[in-house]
Amino acid sequence: MSVAIEIDNVVKKYGDNTVIKGLSAEIRPGEFFTLLGPSGCGKTTLLRMIIGFNSIEGGEIRVDGKAINNIPVNKRNMGMVFQDYAVFPHMNVKSNVGFGLKMRKVSSQEMEQRVDEILKVVKIDDLKDRMPAALSGGQRQRVALARAIVTKPEVLLMDEPLSNLDAKLRVEMRNAIKNIQHQIGITTVYVTHDQEEALAVSDRIAVMNGGVIQQIGTPKEIYKRPSNKFVATFIGQSNLMDASIHKEAGKTFLQFSDAYRLAMENLKPSVENGQKVCVSVRPEEFVITRNASEGIRAEVKSSVFLGATIHYFLTGPNSMELEVVQDAEDALIVPEGTEVFLLPKSERINVFTEDGEHSLVTG
Repeated sequence: MSVAIEIDNVVKKYGDNTVIKGLSAEIRPGEFFTLLGPSGCGKTTLLRMIIGFNSIEGGEIRVDGKAINNIPVNKRNMGMVFQDYAVFPHMNVKSNVGFGLKMRKVSSQEMEQRVDEILKVVKIDDLKDRMPAALSGGQRQRVALARAIVTKPEVLLMDEPLSNLDAKLRVEMRNAIKNIQHQIGITTVYVTHDQEEALAVSDRIAVMNGGVIQQIGTPKEIYKRPSNKFVATFIGQSNLMDASIHKEAGKTFLQFSDAYRLAMENLKPSVENGQKVCVSVRPEEFVITRNASEGIRAEVKSSVFLGATIHYFLTGPNSMELEVVQDAEDALIVPEGTEVFLLPKSERINVFTEDGEHSLVTG
């Protein structure tokens, strides 16, 4: 049975340095929950607090409603997959996977059955007699995963498990991990700094920075409607532009610096006329036009054809560097040096307060 994890106002300190600052989150039963953020943001520290490797200086962590702050690591019934695999080099695959069961004094017959079952789940049952030195990086990672889940833990924790793999194998393994997690239905907390990886595997993502959760949401919510400028720029690419609010005849507009005005229908009623704002436009949220009567004036500096899409690099107002992605089937490649006009898709762009801390978009 899957369990919920409640992280209630937890604090982690190293001397006078507070690295986790009263953080709270609820992880649902059976959920694939990812902690995403830059190096040093506190995501691995929080993971180690959940499993018990790090002490907790404030707040409480509960699993299935029971506080675990003072429960020793070996009593928490959790599985952990590390960045470096931590596979025992002197044991074959079968012995590596069965190690936890042996420590729990599971009978030989049951251990054999459970190891064989989990090796089939992670698709390395044909490698059970091999030594780690004869395995690829992806195969060793499957061994580590099998060893973590064969003991039937309540919670599976994974700390940057794919960072040592090459790009192609990372994609293969992230898909495998997601499928295995869904198959066994275990509550999983996954740490990564790779935004694409997080979007691909997660049910929900917590974006962290400076020991604080900036936003929790589904991959689509995080990407489409970031809660602040940090999330908008950390998840994917974003063009950040200055603008101001202009209200006229009951309508609300974004006034850009080059006199272009964009009608908006999804801004909060609290926005004020003349208020300065920060606008985030992802590269695919622009439309390129040659029509000088509308749009933000820009000049094409270079372009890259990538088959399905064309990536344009432009100079906009006040020498601002902009990036635009267009469907290759929708238009011909615009030559370098061409003056164009950019139309932001009003229903998709995001608008923040001038300091970038709060979203001004509804829904």
